[in-house]
Amino acid sequence: MKKSITPYVCHIFICTNIRENNPEKPGCGTRGTESMKTQIKEMVETRGWKGRVRVSTTGCMGLCSQGPNILIHPQGIHYSEVTGEDLPVILDAIKL
Repeated sequence: MKKSITPYVCHIFICTNIRENNPEKPGCGTRGTESMKTQIKEMVETRGWKGRVRVSTTGCMGLCSQGPNILIHPQGIHYSEVTGEDLPVILDAIKL
């Protein structure tokens, strides 16, 4: 095992989980999070943050009823009920 410090100042996790066997809580992935991930990646690049901010998908965060969910690490910020219009505000909250 090799241990090292992350090369990223910030990591944005976007839940894209789809719960096919649970129609009452279908998961964030059924609410446009793949498109949001693409938009965030473009915004990160436009802001010149590529290589310092990583955008990744994640499985279920256990908060399906509050989704779509985005987690900002290491700041420990959780956004729920996210829409595409919220993305600039979320990125503005990141201080590099």
